[in-house]
Amino acid sequence: MGKKLETVLLEKKAEILDKWENTILGGFAPDTFHIFKNQKDQFANPVGHKVRTGLSELFDVLCDTSDDEVITPDLEQLIKMRAVQKVSASDAVSFIFELKMIVRKELKKEIIAEAYHDWLALDARIDAAALAIFDMFVASKEQLYRVRISEFQHGRNLLTDGAVCPSKLIRRDMDETAAAENGNTPGGDRSPIHKPVC
Repeated sequence: MGKKLETVLLEKKAEILDKWENTILGGFAPDTFHIFKNQKDQFANPVGHKVRTGLSELFDVLCDTSDDEVITPDLEQLIKMRAVQKVSASDAVSFIFELKMIVRKELKKEIIAEAYHDWLALDARIDAAALAIFDMFVASKEQLYRVRISEFQHGRNLLTDGAVCPSKLIRRDMDETAAAENGNTPGGDRSPIHKPVC
């Protein structure tokens, strides 16, 4: 990528990043979007902070042709965060392609025409970044599934699944046992022998 396009991109960095953030944060509810977008404290707003820093680092890497490494620490955290959310792989990765449209809108047509070959080089870097991000997203999902399987194998899912806790399981077993002994169905208005803690 040539110096001219790189210079213009860096000059427009703030405007481009602002619109790019919106492509990810726009998927949240309006109230949540407002908090993620406007709260700048990283501890009060870890999601917004990861989106902001992850995109900023990726933008810098894409503009710097001397840097072959696409994955940065904050970008890695952003992708891991996306893997935990209930989004498809295509939704998780699509934000990278949004950058192409945002840059086209922000830069004048003349600049893109003058730096056509540079623009193609940037396009190629964005596509390569998308593949790396996709691989990272899939690896993060696989890691989550391995952790989940391990929880089930060792019974720790009883502690991590909010729907059922150990004391509730004990109560349910005791109710079923008592019902079987009395010939009743579990449940009803019987007072439990032990109240569940959770």
